[in-house]
Amino acid sequence: MKKFSFSLEKVLEIRKFRQEQAEIEVGRALSAEQVIQHKLDTVASQYAETTQLMRGASDFQLLCDANRFYALLNMQKEQLLEELTQAKLVTEEKRKILQKAMREYEAVAKLREKNYAVYEQELAAEEENLVDDIVTSRYNRGRTGSD
Repeated sequence: MKKFSFSLEKVLEIRKFRQEQAEIEVGRALSAEQVIQHKLDTVASQYAETTQLMRGASDFQLLCDANRFYALLNMQKEQLLEELTQAKLVTEEKRKILQKAMREYEAVAKLREKNYAVYEQELAAEEENLVDDIVTSRYNRGRTGSD
């Protein structure tokens, strides 16, 4: 009995590899988003800490320094928000590539499954024919021996 072989096995392997690479790229993009979000969280906590320190402060120089620091934090926040927006766009693009890779892999995988189902049916039919041949030959041998 012949072994199952799928003529597009290499294509299936390549598409699986592409899907895995796309999954890695999505992971990297999400990681980049998280790094930016962490930086934004740090800016927000610095803003809150400075606000807490400035409560009740009456030193003019200290208030001026705090205002400059607020301005710096706002610039950083705006820059990080812009970076986060770009990172989200990259992540969305990577997700689309992943979805496409998954669809392409799935299409060939389903074709392989169908071919395997046909192979199993042919194998079952071949085994049935073999059993029928064995039974028929034994039956015929038994009939010719008793005549």
